[in-house]
Amino acid sequence: LRNGELLIAARSDSAGSLQPGWVRTWIPQGFLWSRFDRFAASDGGATKRFGETLAASGNYAIAGSSRNNDFGQYSGSAYIFLRGSTGWSQQAKLLPSDPAAFDEFGIGVAIDGNEAMVGARSDDDGGSQSGSVYVFRRNGTAWPQQQKLVAADDATKDFFGSAIDIDGSYAII
Repeated sequence: LRNGELLIAARSDSAGSLQPGWVRTWIPQGFLWSRFDRFAASDGGATKRFGETLAASGNYAIAGSSRNNDFGQYSGSAYIFLRGSTGWSQQAKLLPSDPAAFDEFGIGVAIDGNEAMVGARSDDDGGSQSGSVYVFRRNGTAWPQQQKLVAADDATKDFFGSAIDIDGSYAII
């Protein structure tokens, strides 16, 4: 729920299909909800799982696509959308500074104001599938990466970054 607008993501268009994922928005009208908008990744496609994860803050939303294959199978990506007067539009596609196959970047997402975080639960910096989280900060319409976080005690199969939330200066991973 974002400023009274409900955002619902579906990682594929219908159960069991291989359709691209999307995000649909609903707005309240009296006691009912009406469809307002529907948006998807500019490069979405079957099996990329766009919308697998979703978070919103103010006029921004972030959606993960952990199965995007830009840098090898399941390397992943995330997308920032901006809510304008006529609906939602993609502002940025986020990628890690060190993309790799099977990292699942986008499996966890969070956004608060001008800061976004994206998890890559299968990143291997601290052992196989130890995981990591990337921090992005808005600069105009760009969202450059600021930092890469790993757990202080990272170990094989920790899956750090599977779930993320951020509020002001605090984050929970």
